[in-house]
Amino acid sequence: MYHFILAFLFFCGFVSAQDGVLFRMERAAPYSFVERSDWSRYDNGKYLGHTYREVRASILPSQDDESETGFLYQGNFIVLEETLRDMRQNAKSVNMVVPARFRVNANGNYIIEEDNGFPSLRDFPVFPGIKTPIGSKWTAKGERAVDPLNSGRPAVVPIIAEYTYQGVEAYKGVDVYRIKAKFSSKNSAVGIVGADFIRMQDSHDVDILIRVKDGLLLFMRDQLDETFFLRDGSSVRFRGFTLIFTENIMPMNRKAVVTALDKTPEKSLPSLGEGIDITEAPEGVKLTIRDIRFKPDSDEFLPQETSRLDLIAQALKQIPDRTFLVEGHTASVGQQSSILDMSEMELSVRRAKRMISELSARGIAESRFLFKGWGGTKPLADNATEIGRAQNRRVEITILE
Repeated sequence: MYHFILAFLFFCGFVSAQDGVLFRMERAAPYSFVERSDWSRYDNGKYLGHTYREVRASILPSQDDESETGFLYQGNFIVLEETLRDMRQNAKSVNMVVPARFRVNANGNYIIEEDNGFPSLRDFPVFPGIKTPIGSKWTAKGERAVDPLNSGRPAVVPIIAEYTYQGVEAYKGVDVYRIKAKFSSKNSAVGIVGADFIRMQDSHDVDILIRVKDGLLLFMRDQLDETFFLRDGSSVRFRGFTLIFTENIMPMNRKAVVTALDKTPEKSLPSLGEGIDITEAPEGVKLTIRDIRFKPDSDEFLPQETSRLDLIAQALKQIPDRTFLVEGHTASVGQQSSILDMSEMELSVRRAKRMISELSARGIAESRFLFKGWGGTKPLADNATEIGRAQNRRVEITILE
């Protein structure tokens, strides 16, 4: 579902004065956020159950791309699968890894350059551009990308937001500006190509807390109630709240990470050892464990993999305070079918989870891991040969920005 509240607040300059506070964008800064949504779902008015979702992202500004159209941001949105309870101490299953590329200008407006439905909330929050006394109100337009059925076809709809600046207060020992906002869409999706719904009605009450010293969004809580009326005559309703927590991040020193991981720097291709390659990827630094050996059609490692597992765990322990994404891949053999594809997908998930279990047993907290299985959908080589299948049968571990 693409209707998460994803707020991207840039580094702002806040100029205090007796007659108000001036909010303005001075420069871009990297930041990360965790978004947790806790909703009740109703289909055709009938309570279906409770939904917990999570989205994570590290958003980095380009250091060499600033123009009149705004600061360029790039990053990946990691959308975790829906669960019925909070499992924060366990590894989490990834539903999607979605790339995003967008600009934010001085007023907080967005220009989406690669639109895959993220960020889902655009031009929010937007500031008035003048000194703002306590109690001041302003209204601004924005947009949302929504996909109530998780079909992968987000529809972009307009929103109208009303803001009220409420002043300065303490939040967990930190001085923050509090802004209250309300927004709604109340639109028709007719005419939007691929939209699953013909209209929607919604209400959102949002608390926004911004750190005084540097303008970082610390916390946002959206109390929502929204109903989508689908093309087949049915409806789906979500009621609950979404929480967003953000923090400044230090961009990963990728060269330092590679150096820390690389045990054989004299090689032209960084490698931890035989069959373990280190490369840079858009989302971080990736370890590819090629020709990983499991028992046939199983997630149980063969005994000869013990030394490689020890080496990987030893290397990852050198990288504190980062999240690891573990992705399993299988080699496809013979005639493909939907049943075989599903079997390979399920096996790749089990193998990714087994890798996490092995590394956790070697002293790395399981809560630091995310996982996803790809089956045989991302081959590196031709499955027609044993050499090609060995390259495709792999586990990838990415140290995320």
